[in-house]
Amino acid sequence: MFHHAKDESEDFLPNLTQSFKQIDVEKPIPTKDFVSACSKVQPIFDHIGTVFLIAKHEFETKRSSVEAQAEAKPLLNDIVDAGKADGTITIKNSPGRNLHRLLNTLAFISQIFKGLAANKSLKDAVSDAYDETLGKLHAWVVRTGIKAGMIGLPSREHFLKSIGETEESARIHGDGFIEAADAIVESINSLYSGIEMPKSDFSMKSLW
Repeated sequence: MFHHAKDESEDFLPNLTQSFKQIDVEKPIPTKDFVSACSKVQPIFDHIGTVFLIAKHEFETKRSSVEAQAEAKPLLNDIVDAGKADGTITIKNSPGRNLHRLLNTLAFISQIFKGLAANKSLKDAVSDAYDETLGKLHAWVVRTGIKAGMIGLPSREHFLKSIGETEESARIHGDGFIEAADAIVESINSLYSGIEMPKSDFSMKSLW
């Protein structure tokens, strides 16, 4: 008897949601747990359009840099404290700044699912989410280029199908992810209280 091999996309959102729900924000967050959960985020960039493929690469680069700190700095608090102590917290590609950038991307994905829950088209959900999160860190020319690239985003229906969800199941799993992700973003962001993080020097050359 032959069995149909299950497409990995069919479990994308449930796995993503569960990974973040397992993190207890009432305690200091283990670095390994956080970067492991973040690894579940990456596939979404394959489903929301080629304009965000560079974001996928940037996300993985930053995730890997934080992961490399896990042995010496087992808690995310340790990474932020070290960045404050040695003055690298705002320096490009430092672990502390890269961790903050991961939070911004996590907030971006959460905002997308909030938009979808509000019955927005994928394009509107992604556009509004970008404005609320990543767009605040990008220069005007980068924001303009990314916004133009959103014309090629798939339809809401195609996106949900591509991640193996129906309208109903996406709302259930999406709400769980939003709740867990927002709690984690709020918890880790509090570690950066009083620190003004610089805008990105990301350029449109990276897109081409």
